[in-house]
Amino acid sequence: MNKQYIKSLLFGFLLSFVTLHVMSQDILADGDSLASRAVVPGSLFSTTDITQTGAVSTVSGETLYKTPTANITNTVSGRLPGLIVNQGNGTPGSDGAGWYIRGIGSYAHAGAANTMKFYVDGFEVNREYLSYLTPAEIGSVSVFKDAASLSTFGMKGANGVVWIETKRGNIGKMKVNFQVRSGIQNAININKPLDSYEFANLYNQAISNDNGMVWTPTYSDDQLNAYRNGTGTNVDWYDEVMKNNGSYTDVDLSFRGGSEMIRYNVVLAYANQQGLFNTSNSDESSNIRFSKYNVRTNLDINLFKYLEASIDVGGRLEDRNRPNYATSDLMNNLARYPSNIYPVYDNLVVDDLSNFSGTTLYPNNPVGSVKGLGWRTDRQRILQGNFKFKEKLDFVFDGLYLQEAFSFYVKSVGGSSKTKNYARYFNGVPQTTDQTSTIVASKLSADNMDQWMQAAFTVGYENSFGKHDVNAAYNFHISDYKGDGLFGYKYHYLNNNGKVNYVYDKRYVAEFGFSYYGSDAYAPGNRWGVYPAVSAAWVVSNEAFMQSNKVINFLKVRASAGKTGGAESGENNSMSSFASDGRYLYQQYYTNSMVGNFFQGNAAPFNGQETLAPLFIANENVFAEKSMKYNAGIDMKLFNKLDITVDAFLDKRTGILTMDNSIMNYYGRNMQFNNVGKMTNMGFEASAVFEDKIGHWNYSLYGMAAYAKNKIDYMAEVAPAHPYNARTGRAYGTRIGLEAIGYYQLSDFNADGSLKAGIPEPMFGKVQPGDLRYKDLNSDEFIDQTDVTEIGSPSYPKWTYSFGGDVAYKGFDFSVFFTGSAGASVSLIDYGAQSKAFVNNGNAYAWAKDAWAYYPEQGIDNRTNAKYPRLTTQENENNYRASSFWIRKNDFLRLKNIELGYDFCHQFVKRSGISKLRLYVNAMNPVTFSNLLKDFDMDPESRYGYPALKSYNVGVQVTF
Repeated sequence: MNKQYIKSLLFGFLLSFVTLHVMSQDILADGDSLASRAVVPGSLFSTTDITQTGAVSTVSGETLYKTPTANITNTVSGRLPGLIVNQGNGTPGSDGAGWYIRGIGSYAHAGAANTMKFYVDGFEVNREYLSYLTPAEIGSVSVFKDAASLSTFGMKGANGVVWIETKRGNIGKMKVNFQVRSGIQNAININKPLDSYEFANLYNQAISNDNGMVWTPTYSDDQLNAYRNGTGTNVDWYDEVMKNNGSYTDVDLSFRGGSEMIRYNVVLAYANQQGLFNTSNSDESSNIRFSKYNVRTNLDINLFKYLEASIDVGGRLEDRNRPNYATSDLMNNLARYPSNIYPVYDNLVVDDLSNFSGTTLYPNNPVGSVKGLGWRTDRQRILQGNFKFKEKLDFVFDGLYLQEAFSFYVKSVGGSSKTKNYARYFNGVPQTTDQTSTIVASKLSADNMDQWMQAAFTVGYENSFGKHDVNAAYNFHISDYKGDGLFGYKYHYLNNNGKVNYVYDKRYVAEFGFSYYGSDAYAPGNRWGVYPAVSAAWVVSNEAFMQSNKVINFLKVRASAGKTGGAESGENNSMSSFASDGRYLYQQYYTNSMVGNFFQGNAAPFNGQETLAPLFIANENVFAEKSMKYNAGIDMKLFNKLDITVDAFLDKRTGILTMDNSIMNYYGRNMQFNNVGKMTNMGFEASAVFEDKIGHWNYSLYGMAAYAKNKIDYMAEVAPAHPYNARTGRAYGTRIGLEAIGYYQLSDFNADGSLKAGIPEPMFGKVQPGDLRYKDLNSDEFIDQTDVTEIGSPSYPKWTYSFGGDVAYKGFDFSVFFTGSAGASVSLIDYGAQSKAFVNNGNAYAWAKDAWAYYPEQGIDNRTNAKYPRLTTQENENNYRASSFWIRKNDFLRLKNIELGYDFCHQFVKRSGISKLRLYVNAMNPVTFSNLLKDFDMDPESRYGYPALKSYNVGVQVTF
């Protein structure tokens, strides 16, 4: 290994110096540089709008601040072309959005979202660190999407990179900026179940259907009347547990300025989010809530003429509080517990609010879960420090420099709680063994600790000679990560990388980048990969024939091609069972496993014995998957007002780690993975910004659209019975199932309940009128798994778009911003109690009122207009399976932000030393247009569990 390190270092240095020497020969010494152009962030060095050859999207921290949320991942929606954002739920402290860069390029990741890599100020961080940065810390967030921008990341680049640069100081008098905003948050929607009367009324149908369509109601007319007139038990569990509003407040204070010798930016920030649980914050209970404290100090120091230093320290303290009951379980109980099971408090014991109701079937009274079990808090401490030194070696070569950078990152998570319990009563009788107890403090727990050490050593060269501009760097990056878990305990990698950017006459740009990358995930002798990329750009607008053009002010065409890798991947579902994520597959691991009948000679077999079994079959040849990326783009500015960027891309994946499906299950636990998978992803992105001024009016209009579509070329799936059964050849995540063609009717059955001749027989249990009927695709007169086919799109969209505008007039400003997506689908069967009425003693929702039913004597006949299969209290394998009946499109348009502000920038304010005093009001997610929301009360981005949030806020910004 050491020899490989030495070879790679020598190779990199040699390549860099040879390239620099060749480029600098016979170049004229006069001419201006490109330093005054707009800066485009990049690894190793930044470029400009002229010299950039890659596909990079960037948004500023000021723009992110417009979205009032503690989690930064929810602020970028619609702001970065090529980045798909799914905002997820609104759980305080756990509301991270799902991110996809240019869709999904590989099927090798369970969950698929957030597979890109994250870097802050040049060093890799995990997503947790990114999530709760404050916008006041952030200078810019960029997305690297193509081979040119990803060329130096090696095995980290296959799924794209999110690159964050924090704010730095500048030369000038210190400026103090203070911002505070506060507001209320409430649920975008809550899909509530039926009340007691409607529940009981439909339950009578369900139980009668289960009894052979003979009317045998469980609830009598007297009970139904009691529910209807309000004398019967009718608890709205959502109203009891959740309140209408929670609060959100954040504050930040920053100091920025400096001199030629030292420049600084210091940020202090605080945020507090109170959740929607209807309980007090006291010694015995806690609302779900989140608070964080951010501190950042960035210093840039000119120590001597040829020596610069940077010291960046960012720390954060996070507190997450909640009732001592898992939020996911509580939300599931709210969805599943019927309104008529019992009152909140059992007043037959004593007429007060101290005895919670409960039964063995529904033991976890939702109100008791938030008020009667105590509380838990989790505290997370995070600290990152970056130290950088840069030596200018102009006395050797003009423009030559060395740079050494070091980074440390530590995170610790600990928890504490106060616990108690409550007895469960029903009609005065205890129902479980639980006893009411007083609150007891638990000991502090150390739950998690991470340590990440990184170092980077760079030799670079930047200079201009007449018509020639050269920027080049070679970098050696070493990383050592220690965390928790079996396969994720240690991560080590080395990355030898470099990049050369050459510009001739501000018209022609060529760039070469490479990475020679080694990872400890693979067997010795098979740990290194080479990842080169080439790119070029032509600045057409700088050609002589374009100088007199009055319309086109800037026009650049660019293209890139290159190879990147994905070192951490494992086939979806198959590998998630042991969480290897593609690591250490060359070593043999074993685990305990339950087996069936175990024979020992002539004696009776042992049943269900625990034995040692391979976790997977070792394969020393596995390696990182490969991604060949191609990109073509155009950047232009028209009329000095309209900026347009268009990119088209192609991503060809090979070597995706895939389980060998040729070994049948009955041979034992013989899972082996090989680099055999292939996948193609392609699409385009377009964005435009129009800015103009009319008198005192300043305004801008902007929009973007992106399209991405993938196809699995090969995934070694077990050969299907028919081509239309296959997942190969379709988009990753394509919904496969049966094609529903209506309901079985009374006329489809013989007197004995069997299906009539000529009607295909379903293989999923006995059916009766009102059950779903499926298409027999292979015409074998049976409905089984050989009849499945594509029934819906994946859960992620093909199209994403956004648009909005800003206008300002004499201190007033107004902005509006919309986001949306199209081409995704949802399967309603995935949402448990909300789709499977009454099953497993569950609830029923409004959709169930349109169920197929026929009881003429009771005046019930819903055969012709049914929108839901017959009701049942049992698991119905025929109805509750993947089929087109449950698939719905998930297109939506959301008003993401709307804001109105006024800056009191009058002379009397300025004379007081205040350069800016702005007051504003805004709203986040106030309006959503979605058929899913309209028809099923399901938010298109967060459809179950803790609800997604909208908020209304007021804020003030002051700059001294």
